[in-house]
Amino acid sequence: MTKPPELVHRQLNEIADFSNPQLLAGAADNVFIGEVITEVSSRRPDGFPETQYAVQVKKNLKGTLNGNITVNQLGGFEKNPAGHRILVLYNEDALLKKGQTYLFATRYLKSEKWHTAFSTHGTVELKNTLETNPSIQQMTRALQSPIVPDALKNKTNGTIQSSTESVKK
Repeated sequence: MTKPPELVHRQLNEIADFSNPQLLAGAADNVFIGEVITEVSSRRPDGFPETQYAVQVKKNLKGTLNGNITVNQLGGFEKNPAGHRILVLYNEDALLKKGQTYLFATRYLKSEKWHTAFSTHGTVELKNTLETNPSIQQMTRALQSPIVPDALKNKTNGTIQSSTESVKK
């Protein structure tokens, strides 16, 4: 029997409080509803595990994405110094699930040709994609009066400033 991976939580200090939907709407390049098709890869471009997924865009709320795109999510599997598998989650944001539909808020990273989801608030699992869904309604209202975070106004890009971690076994 395979031993379950050790769970490590890392806390991100983001450039703004993205629990505020208006700030999330202002910081995102794209906001859309999409279905996760499959996990395509896992990388560590900045020393942190990140997982990439093929996502089929179902509906745009902000932006003009279509077809299948790559969504990058902070977090994923890696090995600790002893060689044991660990699952790293940022801000307790669960990894995306194949076949599930989400409301995504992302920023495009041209060098990687992927759309990085904001931690926690940038991947909201949807039980239904109807216009009456509270998450969709809230984001639709926020997109009517988005607030661009100060750090992005000053050309500071990205969402990670620093990270702390705790380990759960």
